[in-house]
Amino acid sequence: MSPSASQPLLSDSLQGLGLVADTLYFALNFDFTPPKPKKSKFSRFKQNQGALDIDIACVLYDTTCTVQDMVWFKQLRDKSESVCHQGDSLNGKDRGDQALYHAPLDQEQIRLYLSRVPAHITHIAMIASSYYGQPFRKVHAGEIHLGDDEGNRAFEINLRQLPEDCSKLWVAHLRREVDDWYLIQQNLPLTAEDLSKAAREVAHELRRAMPVVPSVIS
Repeated sequence: MSPSASQPLLSDSLQGLGLVADTLYFALNFDFTPPKPKKSKFSRFKQNQGALDIDIACVLYDTTCTVQDMVWFKQLRDKSESVCHQGDSLNGKDRGDQALYHAPLDQEQIRLYLSRVPAHITHIAMIASSYYGQPFRKVHAGEIHLGDDEGNRAFEINLRQLPEDCSKLWVAHLRREVDDWYLIQQNLPLTAEDLSKAAREVAHELRRAMPVVPSVIS
């Protein structure tokens, strides 16, 4: 399934969605218990076979939908520090009891400080990916959500309701307009194997969606 296969699920200005605060939170929570590995002399080579590690990322694009920066667990901030990753987490347990599923803190979170975003950045894509390629639906429970620092939420995505083989997802993107940022929820699987390729795949789809400006004939 490609990102162009369906229409966006949601498209509105942040003000229209009730997100009035300057800071947004793109966040992930899930619950997963890996199966107990079978003991054998080959066990050490298969220690990650049953693991599930879900990561979130933001990709920043300019007016031509060219990648300008990426924020993920290997690069926690963009150049302007307008998008900040709070750190990688395998399952929430490494962040303490407060970050477990259904606890007050998100297991993984990226903060977007919209007033700091450089003027040449016009799109910010939000992507989720399964590090080992396991489908998101392997979780016992889980969600991806976007909200602001006053507790308002724009959307929640239930990981258990995603397509059966989905392991990389273009969740949504923000598009800068003159008066506000607009949120477009995509919720669509990507076919790319890594984040760089996924960012280019999204760029291609963003360009496809750009309005065609008619040429002026003199």
